[in-house]
Amino acid sequence: MNHPLETFMPSTIRLMLSTSAVILALAACGEEKGPVPRSAALPAGLVVRGVAEGPGVGTAKTSAKVGQPITLVGCIGGSRDPFVQGRAVFTLVDPAIVSCKAMGDEEHCPTPWDYCCEPRESLKRNIATIEIAGSDGRPLPIAVRGLEGLEPLATIAVTGTVTESNEAGLLVIRADRIVVK
Repeated sequence: MNHPLETFMPSTIRLMLSTSAVILALAACGEEKGPVPRSAALPAGLVVRGVAEGPGVGTAKTSAKVGQPITLVGCIGGSRDPFVQGRAVFTLVDPAIVSCKAMGDEEHCPTPWDYCCEPRESLKRNIATIEIAGSDGRPLPIAVRGLEGLEPLATIAVTGTVTESNEAGLLVIRADRIVVK
């Protein structure tokens, strides 16, 4: 059955409209959204191997002020995927908080770095967001999971600057140096 307007529309106009729609669809398929890095790397010297030393995330949070330099220690985790997709951002949990893996309960939890056995309020008091920024101050547009030992449950020390902190529990650190245990 034809659409009621088709009876009033000459076939050449219908053909031109259909052809235009196909051309626009094909053009959109080939349109590039911007450069996509083929191989991503962290800034040279940012991540080093060593002993992760400093106060835990929970302790550091109590006195953190925006603009202040800070060093804190934690384990990468806090959610099923603690890494932000396509951005150099991840979350860090105080090492005093026990993961399911450390409890010896790996069978119970397929993602022990999400700390699912920990009460949410406790996790909120003991978690921080870490970002690795470029010269423009924005997080680098790269996925960092797996780079330089940055994996779920890796124990690391982060030295950087507090960029956000509030009474609701948010703490964001722009990393200048990361020590991976």
